[in-house]
Amino acid sequence: MRIICFSANASILAGIALLGIGTVTVRRADQLSQLPYAIIPLAFGLQQLVEGYLWLVLPMQSQATNAATTIYLFFSHVLWPVLVPLAVLMIEPVAARRKRLMIAMAAGVFAGIYFLFALATEPVSALIDGRHIVYHLPHRHDAFILMLYIIGTCVTPLLSSYQTVRWFGIAIAISMIVTGIAYVNWFASVWCFFAALISGVVFLHFSRHPFLDNKASLPGAA
Repeated sequence: MRIICFSANASILAGIALLGIGTVTVRRADQLSQLPYAIIPLAFGLQQLVEGYLWLVLPMQSQATNAATTIYLFFSHVLWPVLVPLAVLMIEPVAARRKRLMIAMAAGVFAGIYFLFALATEPVSALIDGRHIVYHLPHRHDAFILMLYIIGTCVTPLLSSYQTVRWFGIAIAISMIVTGIAYVNWFASVWCFFAALISGVVFLHFSRHPFLDNKASLPGAA
């Protein structure tokens, strides 16, 4: 099932846009603890530029394609289940929620280490399949590891006391479900593309617009 066509131009334009958004969010971060959350759009922007590069060089299948494929899979499989929970945890002021976030982060870190080991020990590949890129990282797709990955990337934002962070989590979770249904054969590429676009929501956390509730729940809130 192919609803949207993807291309080098789409990835490159998304990457450039996210680099711009990410630059703004980083500049608006008032504290060092906010930087991991602020750099999420920047990191997604870099990942999309890597995929844009792959769109251009995959037909040639050189050593550069293998390096770029590894970098892309590092972002998708290793960085995100670690960075997302870390970023949410570092901006969370409510002690009760921090305890839950630490558990969720442990799940994401475990998944990230698992995939890092796979990247270091197994060959990777990517190929253009019509209007999509198919990535291949040989490893056991255990349901347990997938669950830990989802906890790290999707559940942790939902545990935040910040409304804008929860919006980010809801959007990421919905995009994962939609991608799993409509683009299962190209999941790594398509979900990361959707998640990259959604990462623009991070900007809202640093927005000063009055209609946004950027205040955390009261310390006594569950």
